[in-house]
Amino acid sequence: MEITVSRGMPADTVIHVPSSKSLSHRVLIAAALAEGTSRISRLADNEDIAATRRCIEAFGAKIRTDGNDLIVEGTGGRIRYDGRLIDCAESGSTLRFLIPIAAVTDQEVRFTGHGRLLQRPQTVYEEIFREQGCLFMMNDEQLKVRGPLQSGEYEIAGNISSQFITGLLYALPMLEGDSLIRVMEPFESRSYVNLTLSALKQAGIRIAAEGSLYRIDGGQKYQPFTARVEADASAAAFFIALAMLRKVPLTIAGLNPASAQGDLVMVKIAERLGAETVWTEEGCRIIPHAMKAVEADLSDCPDLGPVLFAAAARAEGTSVFRGAGRLRLKESDRIQAMEEELARLGVQMTSDQDTVYVTGTSSLRNAVLSSHNDHRIVMALSVLAASSDEKITIRGCEAVAKSYPDFFSDLQKTGAYAI
Repeated sequence: MEITVSRGMPADTVIHVPSSKSLSHRVLIAAALAEGTSRISRLADNEDIAATRRCIEAFGAKIRTDGNDLIVEGTGGRIRYDGRLIDCAESGSTLRFLIPIAAVTDQEVRFTGHGRLLQRPQTVYEEIFREQGCLFMMNDEQLKVRGPLQSGEYEIAGNISSQFITGLLYALPMLEGDSLIRVMEPFESRSYVNLTLSALKQAGIRIAAEGSLYRIDGGQKYQPFTARVEADASAAAFFIALAMLRKVPLTIAGLNPASAQGDLVMVKIAERLGAETVWTEEGCRIIPHAMKAVEADLSDCPDLGPVLFAAAARAEGTSVFRGAGRLRLKESDRIQAMEEELARLGVQMTSDQDTVYVTGTSSLRNAVLSSHNDHRIVMALSVLAASSDEKITIRGCEAVAKSYPDFFSDLQKTGAYAI
């Protein structure tokens, strides 16, 4: 699917972004492990969350809808895998969160995925499974694991995906013995681990966090709970950038200023780029001014990379983004993808392994761009195209269904041309 985007007739409006994908994964898995029935309202509705739902149903959880709520009858931690090949689609969170949970039992569990999912590194788990004598076999078609996982001490590098830490935090409380996770510095994406701890606390799981140490009592039972998922700060980032790029105020409803979501730092970065931000009862209002170059560390918020590169493309001067290396291991190599597409628009972006430089320009070229089959690349290029009077075409726009199926509908509500 290709969509042509341009500035259109910008309007000062209110956008309701979808619920947090990160929080939705976490509360859904916690509910699936609970002894009893949980109720979740405002669960995100996208391809990644659908993948997590398929997986926990394959583990024995029962799910039904009640109006706008989801009712989850949990397994009580007794994984009853039905033997199917579990399709994680392109969701790294789904796969990495559930691998240790699958290994709580001694039953062989098979996962598959699409896109680059089974090429993304799983070295952390592979080494743990090998050391414990558990099965871990992965090729381009599927991943097979078999436990049982053992309690004990785990040492995890902090400069890799926090998804490995989250997976262990879900599984280890169900084992008989006590465990300790030691995260080695530098500890990147700590905010995502904090989201996990918040979801686990709702389900009655006790984990003592002491800096980069996590002490986990064994023999714990997940308890049923009621949760309401807040708005997605990652999705909001695209509309924060849109307001700045088009120099038209915009209100993003439902954001929680006290949220533990690490990507809420986009509000602070927007202020450094030159915007004024005001928190109201409705949400966060972005009042744009002239954009200036910024320096930012992405190590705790890597998903903001593409949209920040897009925003910097119209800022005065050269912006510098450090701690960006893990962007190369996402649904696409997001640094290379943005370099290629921004070059087509006449924007200079260069990089080394971990640092990105973007020099702003006052105008964009007419171009046909590629999504690289990556939802965040599509949305970043779209908000940038919506700042131009040129009609810019983006191919592969169906990728937004991974996290934000209604993105283009919401983009049009701001007055942007997107057909």
